Amino acid sequence: MKKQKFQPNFLVNESGKPIAVQLGIKEYKALLEEVEDKIDIKRAEKIITKKTKTHTLAELEKSLLKKKK
Repeated sequence: MKKQKFQPNFLVNESGKPIAVQLGIKEYKALLEEVEDKIDIKRAEKIITKKTKTHTLAELEKSLLKKKK
């Protein structure tokens, strides 16, 4: 994942205080994807560190097919 360089436009009020940020669509989508990736990584790390039993895809399919009958 390549780090994106953003060039945001800051919108300010009358006193010069920043009140909003404007990004291009391409920049926004890249930023959103980066955030989603970080969330996925944290979820995966949490699952990996848990001491719970895991199942193979074959086991899961077998279990689901039994329930369907």
